[in-house]
Amino acid sequence: MTASGKHSPRAGRLAVTSEEFDERERVEQTMRGDEAAFAALYHRHAAAAYTAAYRLLGNTADAEDVVQELFLALPKTLAGYDPARGALGAWLRRVAVRLALMRMRSVRRRRETDAGSVATLLARDDAALERLSIETALAQLSEEQRTVFLLKEVEGYEHREIAALLDISVANSEIRLFRARQALRALLGGTR
Repeated sequence: MTASGKHSPRAGRLAVTSEEFDERERVEQTMRGDEAAFAALYHRHAAAAYTAAYRLLGNTADAEDVVQELFLALPKTLAGYDPARGALGAWLRRVAVRLALMRMRSVRRRRETDAGSVATLLARDDAALERLSIETALAQLSEEQRTVFLLKEVEGYEHREIAALLDISVANSEIRLFRARQALRALLGGTR
């Protein structure tokens, strides 16, 4: 606080909340092999990592594999984490996205039908039908367009971040998004 009683913007950036301190402590403990700290990080961040991976891969088993791969290597991977550059949760999601992208590049994924997919197909309400038509339209995009669309519109990444993740130019990311939106408008034209 300043003499005028107002909060100094600089002081606000330097302050670490108890939650951030606890998380930093868990990171350090996990790197030293503490299983309880590892479990706490897993319970806090696994769902978000799974969601990011699933959105890209569209397959439950593959998304679960990405989360498993991420957390099995976590004690070593945390060495690359810098708390000054952002929150641990966001960093773990980026790592999950990179792992999902590597999986997409290296293996042509097999399609599996799970109970959730069957239930969605059998659902009769409008929301399920709308979601199904969007999923069908997304599946018809090229892998490059779908990936950029999901990273930008669903995950909220900026074009410069997408470019870095996919090893493409910012302009290429923008073009892929533009083309994906055009294709989706055409595919969903009858339902929108």
